This record gives sequence, C-alpha cells and structure tokens, in this order.
Amino acid sequence: MKTQIFMVVIYSLNLILLWLMMRLNKFAWYKVPGTLILFLLPFFSVLPDQPKFELDYFWWIVGGYIALILGLLLIIWAKYQFGKVFVWIGFNPTKLITSGPYKFVRHPMYLGLIFIFVGWWWVWAAVYAFYFGMFILALLWLQAYLEEKLMLEKIYGKEYDAYRKETGMFWIK
Repeated sequence: MKTQIFMVVIYSLNLILLWLMMRLNKFAWYKVPGTLILFLLPFFSVLPDQPKFELDYFWWIVGGYIALILGLLLIIWAKYQFGKVFVWIGFNPTKLITSGPYKFVRHPMYLGLIFIFVGWWWVWAAVYAFYFGMFILALLWLQAYLEEKLMLEKIYGKEYDAYRKETGMFWIK
C-alpha cells in the first residue's frame, strides 16, 4: 500500500509540473518525461505485491481487454482529429475541434485513458491498484476541469461555452 501512496504522490507532482510547464512556458525539458509518467505510471500500479479481488475472474479479464481496446481506439480517433501537428502535452489548436469523438465528449483522450487504465486494473484485479486508480481518475477529472477553466474558456470564449453546453465532459449528453 505504501508503494501505491508513493505513486499517487509522484503522479500528483507530475501533473503540477506539467501544468507549470504549460501555463508558465517553463520546464520545457520536462515534456517528454512528464508525458511518460502521466501515461505509464498507472500501469505499474499492479506490479507490487498486493491482494487480489475474488471475482468471476474470466469475465473481468474479458471486460478489461475490451475496455483497453475501446480506450486505445478512442485515443487514436481523437488524435486523428488533430492531424499531424498533434503533441500530447502543451498543444493548443488554433481552432476548436468539435468533430469526430469531440462531437460527443469534450475530453475523448482522457476518456480513452480512463478506459485503458480501468481495463488494465480489471485484468489484474489488484486491490491496491484499484484504490490507486480511484485517485488517478479523480486527478484526470481535475486535470480536464482545470484545462477547461484555465485554458480553453480563455482561448475560445463563447464558442467553447456553447460547445460545453452541448457536450458532456466525459459522457455523452
């Protein structure tokens, strides 16, 4: 359990550094390691020795793999909407993207990550990784919320406000 708490602290500090990098245009060197930590650390949460959930394990594995595949497809589809100039962190397109998966939800890449992380945790059925996952999901929601309030509303103004009223943050309205 101590390992997962340490991972939550590292993940939280990483998000803070990524925000400082984006908002203050500092720590540009941190873009690659920060992005790797953002996407890879949750996968390592299942590795430390921990109790397992006692479930009908076969169906949780099947469901986990389905969630992994759906999340990956959603991220690929969302990335396709950005075109070739896409980067994971610190990118602000000049035009608000409202097509493809963005027609249905405002943060399809975060939703894809949520599907991938949840699928991974279902496949492993690790108790502490599940608890770690709840913190990660809360941090991803906070990341999306802050991104909207501190960046997207300022960049796109009324256009984003209208878009926000039409689409859900992570779920279809």
